[in-house]
Amino acid sequence: MTKIKLLDEDLINKIAAGEVIERPSSVVKELMENSLDSGATIINIEIRDSGKKLIKVKDNGEGMEEEDAKKCVLRHATSKINSADDLFAIQTLGFRGEALASIAAVSKLGITTKKAETLEGFNLVLEGGKEISSGPIGANKGTTIEVQDLFFNTPARKKFLKTDAVELRHIVEVVLRYALFNCQTTFKLDHDGHNLINSPAVKNYRDKIASIYGISLAKNLLEINYQDEIIKINGFIAKPNEARNDKNQQSVFVNGRWVKSEEISKAIYEGYHSLLFVGKHPVFILNLELSPNKIDVNVHPAKTEIKIEQKELVQETITKAVKEVLEKNNLIPIMSIDQEEQLTFGKPKTKEFEKIINQSKETKYLFEKSDQTILQHNRNIQDNTERGLQKSLQNDLNNFDEESYVTPEEEVCVSEQRKEHFVEGNIKLPPMKILGQIHKTFFIAETQGGMLLIDQHVVEERVLYERFMRQFINKEVAVQRLLKSEILEFSAAERIFLQENKNYLQQIGFLLEEFGENTFLIKTVPSVFGRLQAKELLFDILGQLREGKNKFEQIQEEIITRMACRASVKAGDVISIPEIQRLLEELSKTKLPYTCPHGRAVLIKVTMDELEKKFKRK
Repeated sequence: MTKIKLLDEDLINKIAAGEVIERPSSVVKELMENSLDSGATIINIEIRDSGKKLIKVKDNGEGMEEEDAKKCVLRHATSKINSADDLFAIQTLGFRGEALASIAAVSKLGITTKKAETLEGFNLVLEGGKEISSGPIGANKGTTIEVQDLFFNTPARKKFLKTDAVELRHIVEVVLRYALFNCQTTFKLDHDGHNLINSPAVKNYRDKIASIYGISLAKNLLEINYQDEIIKINGFIAKPNEARNDKNQQSVFVNGRWVKSEEISKAIYEGYHSLLFVGKHPVFILNLELSPNKIDVNVHPAKTEIKIEQKELVQETITKAVKEVLEKNNLIPIMSIDQEEQLTFGKPKTKEFEKIINQSKETKYLFEKSDQTILQHNRNIQDNTERGLQKSLQNDLNNFDEESYVTPEEEVCVSEQRKEHFVEGNIKLPPMKILGQIHKTFFIAETQGGMLLIDQHVVEERVLYERFMRQFINKEVAVQRLLKSEILEFSAAERIFLQENKNYLQQIGFLLEEFGENTFLIKTVPSVFGRLQAKELLFDILGQLREGKNKFEQIQEEIITRMACRASVKAGDVISIPEIQRLLEELSKTKLPYTCPHGRAVLIKVTMDELEKKFKRK
């Protein structure tokens, strides 16, 4: 008996749906692409229960005739290609003829469509891919597609969906991607009756970016317009100082199609070579125009991956375009008014700015011979002072107490002794006499049998890490209320992510308060890290949460480690000897004073034996 048999059409459609429709956001993406291909200038999206109960996409595109509406839900039925040659010269977003058939196979699907020249529209209802009803209906020009109870007949697929917040965020992100590029199209997204995105049609891309990512970022973006015989590049990149801790504000389009391409991203990063700080990621929104027959978009069911002919040449061109824009623009960060006022303390801002620029041309850390100041004096003033002192001295001699008298030699000894600062030893750290700071980076101290070199940043990093970790474990995180609340602007996708992690942020000392649609205020920060700018620290933490796949419990130590690192003194900070003493005394009380949380050494001892060898005393 034969073992191989043909699968029925229903099962084939469900298998195909598993490749094309991974989650609710896949449905939104496919339907939006169809709307854009139809020439729509208004796309309204309504979802319920993060897309599991309802996904409704309504557009004002050209609409379909009755016969086309019936065919569009059949597998491999498409108006986009007619021959094999068309397959390798795709100029539309959709082309496979699989999306609607796949969606219909795993949902309850309704289509209402009308062309401008027809008097009435047409309505088609399917369940699990099978037609339930069809007929004429009153409708406006365009197409409305309703997808209800997604994966109702494939419970295994439904079981593997993520949390509501995660699925909702994927939907928001895919809508934002296409809203970014299609500036002359209005996009609206509502979830359970609440508006999440309202991106109106605008005249230029910068205005569209401002409506999505905020005005402050949009106005500082650098525009790219580059073209050669192979490729045309248009879009925007951020200055290096605007780099973020995550890659969420990176979008690449090829011929208007949003794609994921490590090769293109790598070329963009190479354009920033040596300008980005470690762990930072640039913001960019770029569209590459290539000849359709030079790329292959038919390599993945979701159409988010492509193959590019002459890949290396395209990469070199992208890198060159990014470099040229960065070289032609002034990349010096511009201070906000508040920051300038804090630095200048009422002095003219222009002079302060010039001072900062001039300092940047000097060496990193200046060698300072002495902090002493020589006071000029007037001889006449000195003579008068000496005559007054003689009278005072005569009075002192009359009241002389021999037992309390200190000779000049003894006074010098007392003075020198007061300058010596000791840190008492314990089991973990040896006793040491602090000698000072070198190169504004290291402490140097004398200890038994040699000397100690101590990294000032790592000392405080270990102290702050253990102090905050102890507060966090005991649920006693000390916070300080900001006198002036910091204002944060987010995109719709970031807002959802922030709300999802709001409780976690409060656990580590950040109290956030809503201040408008996508705006929040920072009210409190952890007091142990009070020296940091609250906004910068919070964005850093949110970036780590994203990289940690939203599982705070798994990356909480990493977050605390990063916070301790950011709040600690840095190379270049001048530290007084009393402050050095305080830091080392606090270090001596920690559990593990030998390394920072990253594993870098806190202290290195240089023995007298080694010093004598280096000076050839032995």
